[in-house]
Amino acid sequence: MEMKKLDFSLTLQDAISIGVKNAPSIVVAVALFLVTIWIPYINIGTYIAITLLPTQLAKGEVINPLSIFDSKYRRYMGEFLITWGLMIFPLLIAFLFLYIPGIVLSLSWALAFYFLIEKGKNPIQAIKASNDATYGSKWTMFAVILLFAVAAMIVAGVFSAICGAINVGFITFVVMFAVIVVIFSVGMAINASIWKQLKDNVE
Repeated sequence: MEMKKLDFSLTLQDAISIGVKNAPSIVVAVALFLVTIWIPYINIGTYIAITLLPTQLAKGEVINPLSIFDSKYRRYMGEFLITWGLMIFPLLIAFLFLYIPGIVLSLSWALAFYFLIEKGKNPIQAIKASNDATYGSKWTMFAVILLFAVAAMIVAGVFSAICGAINVGFITFVVMFAVIVVIFSVGMAINASIWKQLKDNVE
């Protein structure tokens, strides 16, 4: 099977189209998550659902915010936590070696939770599948994420300066809230595009 490499321009196009289209749904889903985060057992299901939102975005549909309460997510609680545990300590150790190994490992394992639940793999298989699927695409992933981070800071800085000049509290709140929602949505859409392009690299 020929390995598909991440397409830089396609990822950016997807980020805008998917992110903007789903921005209202994503902000409602996150708001519902934050409101219910204090409820034991329910909160682990909604956390898993929020983590997996990019896999739903990758299907090209407008997500239903209420889907984060679907009981299917709580069913994967054990596998999710085991996968998290298997990754967290190697990542911490990797970051001790002057960050770069940690960044590389983070990119390699970025799709692990998606493979775990969307492809039905066990925790070790999911981590390996993510590593295999992202092979040859990590530099592109890094470039896209770096560009997004820089662009997000510039956009947030510009709007913050404009709001500061206007100096009207309510307008500042509304504008900055909208900017944060769009940035967050585009960030999720980037993950969705990466998943959509690389998921078939592993059976």
